[in-house]
Amino acid sequence: MKIFLELPFIVSIIIISVISIIIFHLLQKLVRRKIPHELLIENHEVGGFLYNAVCVIYAVLIAFVVFVIWNNNEETNSKIEGEANDLLNLYYDAGVYPDSIKKEIQSTIRDYVQRVTTDEWKTLSQGNADSAATKVFIKLNRIYMNVNSSQVPNSEVLAQSMKSIHEMREFRRHRILSSKQNMPDILWLVLILSSIILVAFTFFFSTKNIWHQYIMTAFLVFVSVLVLYLIYVLDHPFVGTDAIKPDAFQPLMDIIKRAAK
Repeated sequence: MKIFLELPFIVSIIIISVISIIIFHLLQKLVRRKIPHELLIENHEVGGFLYNAVCVIYAVLIAFVVFVIWNNNEETNSKIEGEANDLLNLYYDAGVYPDSIKKEIQSTIRDYVQRVTTDEWKTLSQGNADSAATKVFIKLNRIYMNVNSSQVPNSEVLAQSMKSIHEMREFRRHRILSSKQNMPDILWLVLILSSIILVAFTFFFSTKNIWHQYIMTAFLVFVSVLVLYLIYVLDHPFVGTDAIKPDAFQPLMDIIKRAAK
């Protein structure tokens, strides 16, 4: 399924929808051959109430899942922005340190940002951190751990820098964990089975013009695929064309490029 994430959203939706619609169309055609219109139409009165109940349960489940995953993605975006902001603050605040420490801090930050936005962002799609970026991050931590407060004329800046380093540890850990965590298989099983039941339920209703029913069923399949694929995309925030981008680091990258000129 991950191959679809590499395609544009609309292309993936069309491919999956066409395949699903064909499968359900053949199944619906088989049911209509086995059960005549006159018998199916008797299901409308009682079946309509049951179908409404199934739809309500399905809607509540889908709404809950989308809400939770969307909130998780928003939190991940917030943590990424927090990491980038802390790096930007550290880069600016390095100006109060002695030149030797300042150059070491800023060069390490430049190296870290470069590795995160290029190498590590690729490994996040596989749920892994980049080992080189991890080493640079450890180096940045050690620099601040080894700073002697007597070397810094403004102790408040050092305290704030240490706070930023602590926050970055949390933000980086959250970013990496977010790339590893996906929805449990049992939840996917429930969602997919619920969608199949929702569509299959319509096979036991009937319209006088069979093509009207085929078209309505096709719309229902399309909407189900659209919702499930949306959840799948949100459940893989670092994979594919709609993945989270390292845009939050762009302001710092621009500053670093200007400083290098």
